[in-house]
Amino acid sequence: MLTDNSHLLRSFPESLSSSGSNATGKKSESLFDDHVYNLGHEVYLPQADRGIDRVVVTRNGCRKTVQITAAGAMVESVQPKGARQTQRYQVNKSIKRIREDVDILAIYVDHDELVEVSLPTIGKVNIPKSQITGDCPHTWFLLPKEAVIHRKACNFYKFKSSVWSFRMDKLKQPLLAARENWDLLQRKSMTGILEQFGLETGKKIVIP
Repeated sequence: MLTDNSHLLRSFPESLSSSGSNATGKKSESLFDDHVYNLGHEVYLPQADRGIDRVVVTRNGCRKTVQITAAGAMVESVQPKGARQTQRYQVNKSIKRIREDVDILAIYVDHDELVEVSLPTIGKVNIPKSQITGDCPHTWFLLPKEAVIHRKACNFYKFKSSVWSFRMDKLKQPLLAARENWDLLQRKSMTGILEQFGLETGKKIVIP
């Protein structure tokens, strides 16, 4: 009996070919490079686009292969006046489009959380969080392959489907643990990774 969906991952070089990147894809790859450089790591671009977008070598000597994809905003139905607006995003990346030797799936989301603030003459208004904190006006999810193929994760987020979606205001595991989890790049061992991403229970193991 299969315990995960690793059999759906793609092998190399079978049925793999360069698909090219659209404007959103190139933007997300560029932003990924900038963030990794700012963390002090090195980023390498494979000569052939065959399922691995970047190879990251970290300051502590870790080497990670990364596949980068961008989540697109879905059109939501009009909500009643005064109701809180929600945003759903979709990802066109199933397990069947991920290579078996990929370590991390990095998902870029053009999302800037709105924060309610009170202004003296205007009252309560919602403004982008990045304007308050100075952080980047977008979000990243870094998912280890082990979490992507896990049966619990696939049951909730439908990773096996050609298109799957999520809501930023109702994140569940493993996306909760994956949000801005850049430490994953320099994690030396994947022991305990499923516990960290909320997919297995048991004694917590903290490994750098």
